[in-house]
Amino acid sequence: MQGYSQAAENNKAPIADIMGKHLPPDASVLEIGSGAGQHALHMSHAFPGITWLPSEREAVVPILKANLALYESNNIQPPLVLDLTDFTWSGDPVDAIYAANVMHIVSEPLGERLVQLAADALKSSGLLMLYGPYKYNGQFTTESNATFDQWLKDRDPASGIRDFEAVVATAQCTGLTLTQDYAMPANNQMLIFERA
Repeated sequence: MQGYSQAAENNKAPIADIMGKHLPPDASVLEIGSGAGQHALHMSHAFPGITWLPSEREAVVPILKANLALYESNNIQPPLVLDLTDFTWSGDPVDAIYAANVMHIVSEPLGERLVQLAADALKSSGLLMLYGPYKYNGQFTTESNATFDQWLKDRDPASGIRDFEAVVATAQCTGLTLTQDYAMPANNQMLIFERA
């Protein structure tokens, strides 16, 4: 598998446990930032009744397509080219939008665009599920997250671990309400927002 991520391999089962508590059995799910497709493959097998729509930036989609083609999954749709800098949702409304380890990689404005995209694309009572590390009251939850944040900023000054309160405020402005904040392995969180 090209572009394999050990982190994605480690966290896919705990994420599936949370998803299983919230997703309808026949949910349509748009994944933003699918990477190598490891989560798409795992979730499509864990939840055979769902329809999973992976997406990535144009440069990554060929790798994603090649990886998905290695496995038989009839509930994964062909990957969508999705660049947060210039994308408008024109498809049918979906039950859930899922993004793992995206908010701290993209710039803060692009993170806000991701939340707005969710508000535009979700059905009524649809869910936005954001997995990754966050700061609370301006503080890192662990020393390792502070180190990770510095590593991110050295790589790209526009990236970095986001403030939980700022993400919640952005979501509220778009009509999304935080319903759950799950502590996850490796100092991550799963934030779940519901569309009014």
